[in-house]
Amino acid sequence: EFIHEIKALGCKVAIDDFGSGYSNFEHLLKLQVDYIKIDGSIIRRIDTDRNSLVITETIADFARKLGIKTVAEFVHSGEIGRLVNQVGIDYAQGFHLGKPDCEVSLEPGAQ
Repeated sequence: EFIHEIKALGCKVAIDDFGSGYSNFEHLLKLQVDYIKIDGSIIRRIDTDRNSLVITETIADFARKLGIKTVAEFVHSGEIGRLVNQVGIDYAQGFHLGKPDCEVSLEPGAQ
């Protein structure tokens, strides 16, 4: 009920660390989320572990079919970035793309 209320206000909902802990596909169906952030423990090994790559491909395909955007956590190398792009992940975050920064700009259009 809470999610329906905040979505009615224009908010977007994301599941963080998908693929670890208690996150599962049933939650995606019940919660009607807008974004899935795929856990870094899966993403960080997609270049060396076929099972991690297959899991990532499966999550991305499932999300795409439901109209859910995907985010890959822990993109720490160019090869990981290439594979994330290849499987169709929508967004990526990690040290390869940029390190965390304490400076935050709240001005519209600021980068």
